[in-house]
Amino acid sequence: MSNKKGQCSYCKTKNTSLIQPQALVDYFEPLLSIYKVDKEGIFINQLLQEDWSLFAFPSKTQQKRLLTTITQDKNLTKLKYMPKYLQDDSIINQWHLFTNELKHENRFLPENAPDRKLFSEFGFFLGVIYKKDIYKFFRARINNEEKRFKLKDLKKPPAAKVLNGRANPLGIPYLYVASTIDTAIAEVRGHKGEYVTVLEFNNKKKLELFDLREPRNTISPFESPDSIEFIYKHMSYMILLGDELSKPIIPSKANLEYLSSQYLCEMIKQIGFHGIIYKSSIADGNNYVIFTDNRLGPGSMHHYRITEMSFRSELII
Repeated sequence: MSNKKGQCSYCKTKNTSLIQPQALVDYFEPLLSIYKVDKEGIFINQLLQEDWSLFAFPSKTQQKRLLTTITQDKNLTKLKYMPKYLQDDSIINQWHLFTNELKHENRFLPENAPDRKLFSEFGFFLGVIYKKDIYKFFRARINNEEKRFKLKDLKKPPAAKVLNGRANPLGIPYLYVASTIDTAIAEVRGHKGEYVTVLEFNNKKKLELFDLREPRNTISPFESPDSIEFIYKHMSYMILLGDELSKPIIPSKANLEYLSSQYLCEMIKQIGFHGIIYKSSIADGNNYVIFTDNRLGPGSMHHYRITEMSFRSELII
C-alpha cells in the first residue's frame, strides 16, 4: 500500500491515501469469485454496489472503468452476472417465528431461539474496538427550568426504577448514549421550549462493541477473503438484526415489540461484548447501549432548550 495522499481520481475525495488500481487485483479476485456469468443477471458493478456498497461514487461509467483498470479484464463489465450462492432465508424465517413466539407463546424458553454460535461468528465481522480516551458519548434528560439535574441523575438509572427499554428488560439497567448532542436530545423526544440536560461521557477503558448500524456498509469483503461466502449468505440476516434495534416503535406497543430486541441485546452481552451500536430512528447520528457502563467516565455537563422540531410523514391512504 502507498503512503501517498492526494485526491482520488474516481470519487474525488481529497487528502486521502492513494494506490494504483492495478495493485488491488488480489483483493478483488476472491470477491469476484462469488459471482457467475448469467445473461439474466445484472452488470457486475451494480451487483457489487447492491451487495457491498462498494463504490463511494454513483457514476456507473466510473465504476466500470475502475473495475476494468483493477482487473485488466475488458470483458468483465460488459457481461451480466448473478451470485453463485443464495442468501440464507431460513434463519430470517426462523427469526420471525421466534419474535412471534416470544410475544405470544413462550417468553423465557422459546423453541425458535436464535443460534448463539452464529452470533459469535457474526461478532468476528461486526465487532469494533473503541480505543481508550478517544471517543465521546452523550446522554440527555428532560428537566424543568428551575431544577436542573445533577451528575448522578445522568448516569445509569438504579435497577428499581428501570422500565422496559429497547435494549433492556424491566429492572435491568443499561446506559443509553448517543454519538452527538443533537442525537441525544432527539432521542428524549422532548417538545419545543423544554429544557434538556446533556452529560458527556468519555471511554476511560477500551470498548468492544457489536456494530449493527449498516452491515452492508461496515463489513469489508476484503478483510476476510476466506469468509466472503459466509458473509454473503448471512448479510440479509445481519441487516435484519440491525433493523430490530433501529425500527420506530409506537409507545403503546413497546412492551411487546421490545422483547425481540431485548433478547438480541442479552445474547450479544452474553458472548462478551461491552455494548451495541445502532442507527437512531429519529436522528442522523448513532445510538449506543452500553452494558458495562464502568468503562465510561463522566465529562462536562451542559443545559439546552429545545428551539426547533421537525416531523415527516407519508400518505398511506
